[in-house]
Amino acid sequence: MSSVRSYDPGELELIKDAWLADPQSDKQTSLFDQTWNDMNMDRVFARIDTCASLAGEERLYAMLREPFSDAEELRRRDELIRLFDNEKDLSREYRGRLEGIGRDIKQPASVTVKKLSEAGQQGNIGHILCALLGVFSICMIFVSPTAGLIIFLITLILNISTYFRRKEQIGEYLSCFSYLIRAYRAARSMLSVRDDPERSYRKKLERAVSVLSGVVRGGFLLTGGRGLTGGLINMLLDYLRIFFHLDLMKFNSMQKKVLEHKDDIEELFIALGEIDAFIAVAEYRRSLPFWCVPELIISGDDSERGIMGNAETESKDNAITENGGIRDSKAGIEVKRLSHPLLDHPVASDIRASGKGVLVTGSNASGKSTFLRSVGLAAILGQSLATVYAESYRASRFYIVSSMTVADDIVSGSSYYMAEIKAVKRLIDACGRGIPVLCFVDELLKGTNTIERIASSSEILKSLVRDNVICFAATHDAELTDMLAGHYDNYHFEEDISDGDVKFSFKLMEGSAKSRNAIRLLEIMGYDESITEAAVKRAEEFEKTGEWGRL
Repeated sequence: MSSVRSYDPGELELIKDAWLADPQSDKQTSLFDQTWNDMNMDRVFARIDTCASLAGEERLYAMLREPFSDAEELRRRDELIRLFDNEKDLSREYRGRLEGIGRDIKQPASVTVKKLSEAGQQGNIGHILCALLGVFSICMIFVSPTAGLIIFLITLILNISTYFRRKEQIGEYLSCFSYLIRAYRAARSMLSVRDDPERSYRKKLERAVSVLSGVVRGGFLLTGGRGLTGGLINMLLDYLRIFFHLDLMKFNSMQKKVLEHKDDIEELFIALGEIDAFIAVAEYRRSLPFWCVPELIISGDDSERGIMGNAETESKDNAITENGGIRDSKAGIEVKRLSHPLLDHPVASDIRASGKGVLVTGSNASGKSTFLRSVGLAAILGQSLATVYAESYRASRFYIVSSMTVADDIVSGSSYYMAEIKAVKRLIDACGRGIPVLCFVDELLKGTNTIERIASSSEILKSLVRDNVICFAATHDAELTDMLAGHYDNYHFEEDISDGDVKFSFKLMEGSAKSRNAIRLLEIMGYDESITEAAVKRAEEFEKTGEWGRL
């Protein structure tokens, strides 16, 4: 597996904040935090992220967070990803320019622009008076040195105190202007790269550079100068800023212009971010042994058109395709050689589901949860980046939701069971939205007793079998395989225990699991024989009588 990018503390939270602040983000069909965490999406994001700029990372995160793109949008993304994959020299040229934006911005532009909209605007009259007073004090030194020097010192104290008071108020917004100026310069530089001027992203960059040239003009007053570490000229510029309030006046004028052009600024960052993100996805595709572009099928009244292609055989026109046996009236999914993108040597699986859910059983560590995540990641990456780590993928356009890794909350006083039933309730509610839903449940209601767990989980899982819902569930409760046989197709994973060792094949097999390994694993880990032998006898007794005897 290719290397996974590492991040400084707070970096991923900063990128998430940018998405939350983005007014164009679609929160209605985005992944819940629960689903994002269930699918290990922070690590998946890091696996794909080779972006040269924060703009690219912001866009990549937004696409992954909103995996509900229609076929037309997926086709557009796929075409651009293929373009940057095929034209590697062009990609390198653009990446070199994008590196000028950098990834060291402390506050994303969308966050700061939102705050600028909420912050009050100030005029420049006070700063102009400070600047004029400064000029007057300097002139007075030549007219009357003693009086002029006194006036100059008073002016110096006044201007410095007012300068730093205002600078403290606007300090958090300055990174926005730095980010904007870097992005503008990168876009202007990218227009000098030889490329087809009729391509959509080129036109967006040309428009952004034209519209925003007046916004960033004179921006060096805000971003230039590094005091004693930036050389004599920069140090002098710093003193001039402080004494004449040059950057404060520029801030006020730029704040007004930024707010007037915030939609244009948003488009600039999207255009730059998409180029960077699509180049990263092209690199991600090259890192995979095989991959495919998803085919979205028509489900019920869904009018989505499919796109289809893969790394070896590409469909040039991406025409509407037949459903390949998946019934039109129901949501469905069919994947061949499905693999997990975070594993070095994944064992591929084939799966098909329509009209019924999928119930997966198997012993501990046999691969149940990894399989569920593989299916979830196929849908997420397919519907966001038009890239699935599989030989083929055809499915409805799903809203994706899960309840797999629930934790209790000591601060709020919420127990594990309460946290779990809240997460499951959110999942059930999502399945009633009237759109195709792909949901995942791992070890449902394991925070309560066996009798009530089986009784409740069987009814919950049954309620998730609907025409527009495909539910993948993993469980240790073998009773559920018979109880839900008419509603779920059974699959399982097996293991082989021999010579004091356990080996897993990680191969998905049809039918329910027949073996258990929990007690055998205790033996392998060196538990006392008196414990393990007694446990085996007690389990056998329960299977015969259905009752637990007293100890």
